[in-house]
Order: sequence, then structure tokens, then C-alpha cells
Amino acid sequence: MSARPRTTRTKPPAPAEPATPEPRNLVILLDGTGNELGRNLSNVLKLYRIAQKNDRQLCYYNPGVGTISRENRWARFTQKANGVLGLATGKGLDDNVLGAYRFLVANWQEGDRIFLFGFSRGAWTARVLAGLLHLIGLVRPEQLNMCDSALGTYKRAAWDDDLPLAWHFSRVIGARRPIVHFLGVWDTVASVLVPRPDRFWIPSLETLPYTNTNPSVAIFRHALALDERRRMFRVAPWTTPQTHRANPFNKSTEGPQDIRQVWFAGVHSDIGGGYPEAESALSKIPLAWLIEEAEAAGLRTSKSMIRHLVHGEARAGSEHVYERPDPLGKLHVSLRGFWHLLEYLPKQVKYRETRQGSFLGLYLPLAEPRRLPPDATVHPSVAERMAGDPAYRPKNLPAT
Repeated sequence: MSARPRTTRTKPPAPAEPATPEPRNLVILLDGTGNELGRNLSNVLKLYRIAQKNDRQLCYYNPGVGTISRENRWARFTQKANGVLGLATGKGLDDNVLGAYRFLVANWQEGDRIFLFGFSRGAWTARVLAGLLHLIGLVRPEQLNMCDSALGTYKRAAWDDDLPLAWHFSRVIGARRPIVHFLGVWDTVASVLVPRPDRFWIPSLETLPYTNTNPSVAIFRHALALDERRRMFRVAPWTTPQTHRANPFNKSTEGPQDIRQVWFAGVHSDIGGGYPEAESALSKIPLAWLIEEAEAAGLRTSKSMIRHLVHGEARAGSEHVYERPDPLGKLHVSLRGFWHLLEYLPKQVKYRETRQGSFLGLYLPLAEPRRLPPDATVHPSVAERMAGDPAYRPKNLPAT
């Protein structure tokens, strides 16, 4: 009797693990004052056009105060006046913060990555929004009517120096606690004057919690203007170093925050854009830098739009011509007219950035240059400009 052949039973292959989808991105882009939507594009608006928009990346754009083009001269004059008022007083800031906050309330889900971008006053708005998320958190979608109260509590905590008030509000409403995955800004301007009831309604500079330090921010990037001198455009640097806590309630998740602040040649809008396209070659350098930093953090972009909008390559079907990045591109003069007159108004010595004489605690800014820290990171394009233009020698560069 022959032996029955032995058969080897093999187990069927295990079903492949389903691919883990990439995290969903919520991208908020906040423009500054004085840029006209549809005419001269700021870097924020260019980034909005470059960012992918689909069910895995939701994008929200706010043009800021005084940025929508108007039809008649009186309307344009009012727009410009609102823009200047916005720079001086922060008019419209609350509305801009709340618009972006409501977008997050309606759309954020556990596991989503939050990207915040801004330029000028919009950069400050982005930092205020990040501070609001850290101190108060995110109300639930069914509590949309509480958004105004959340912002009001956040600001009262600053005025009254009463952070426990905000923590109590957050705990009572059961706020959610998202982190800001990436905060990228061009030349933050934060000189916001508000009437203070605790100071007889005398306008004072408003300071808000967690706008210079914020442990709920994982990655921070800041492009700064080396050549801006206007008193109303004093830059607000980010405090460095500082820590990031992935879970605000768990100290063991604490680690160093990923921070880069880089100085570029140019005045305010040479960094954040907004000049006519034919004069925007210089602003393409900080635009390209911040896009690369955001892409490394997971922002999804259209490569063809980057080649077109940032690097000036022709695009089929488009009649528009865009400048290429150029370290020797036009550097604008922003200190003109009304802005020049403001330099002769006294300013408190505590805001002085250079060694100038003072009297009774006051001094005249007289277009003082911005102060760079000794360890400042200066973009290589600055050296390229100095090599190609013997007349370009910024006085505020740190000694090497």
C-alpha cells in the first residue's frame, strides 16, 4: 500500500493593512492692511492660490482690514483710512480673529493639523488666534454662539491680569485642546492701541497672552524686514528659545519648540508682498522660503503654481507674467508722506531700538532702524544683494 502524498497547507496571506491616510490639514491665511485683493497680490494671497484645496486640506482666507478693492474714489479713500486706522488701533482685529476661530470650531477634528499664516496685522491676528487656542481652547460646534465670549474672556484675562478667569471659562464649557502644528508669518506688526477702562480710557498698547510665547505651537517660522523704519511698523519678534507641549495637560510631552526667525532685505511689503508684480522680485525670496518650510511640515501645495507664481515660469492658459526671485530686485521706500511726519512725534523711551537721546522719558524715533539681536539669522540673499549693490549697507546688521 503506497503512502498517501503529504500535502502542505499554507495559510492564506493576511489582508493588507489599510494605508493610514495623511492627517487632514486646516489652513488659515490672514492678510494684513492695505493690500488690494485682485490687484497686487500679497504673499498670503499667493500662498492661498498655491495651497491645495480638497477634502484633506481645507483652506480659509481673510483679506484683512481695508483690502477689498472698491469701485469709487470715496470708497477707496474710506478703505485707505480704515487701513491706517487698523494699523494704529487694531480696528477689525476681533472680527478677523473670530472669523478664523469659527472656521476651526466648525471644521476641526481630533488628529487634524492646524496651519496658521499671516502678514503684517494678519500675522499678529494669527498669533492672537494661536494664543486664544492655547488659553481658552476651541469651543464645540454646538457652542458656536460662545465664540465671542471665548475671545472676550481671553482679552479680559489680559486686561485684569487674571489668567485663572480664562482657565475657569475653558473648563466650564469643556473646550477642546488642539495644538497649532505650524505658525508661519511675514513681518508681524503689533502696535495695537486700545482705550483701557482701568486707565481712564486712555489709549494704551494692548498686550495679549501667549502672543510671543506659546507652548501650543509646534513649529514657528518668521520672515522679518531688515530695512523697515516706520514707527507704526515695529516688528514683534517671537521669544526664543521656548518649549512646546504636545499635550497641554502632560508635562512629559514637553520638548523644545522648532523656531526659525530669518531677516530678509527689504521694507515691510518687500517681505510680505503687495507691491505691483513687476516690482515684487524681492518679496519672492521670503515667499519661497516660507513655502519650503511649510511643505517640510506637511502643507500640500501645487508644484505647477509654485513654478508659476513664485519662480516666474510661464503657465499654459495664463496671460499673467510673474517675477522670479531676485536678491537685487527693487527695494522700496516706505517712509514717505504721512509716515515720514509721524517720525517727529515723541515716543516712550522703553520702545527705543537704537541709542538716541531722550528727554523726560521721551525721544523722537526719526526713522530709527530695527534692532537685530547679536545671534540673528540673516538670509543668504542679503549677502548676495550687498555683493551686487555696493550702495546697500544696512546699518543694523550685527557685527561679524
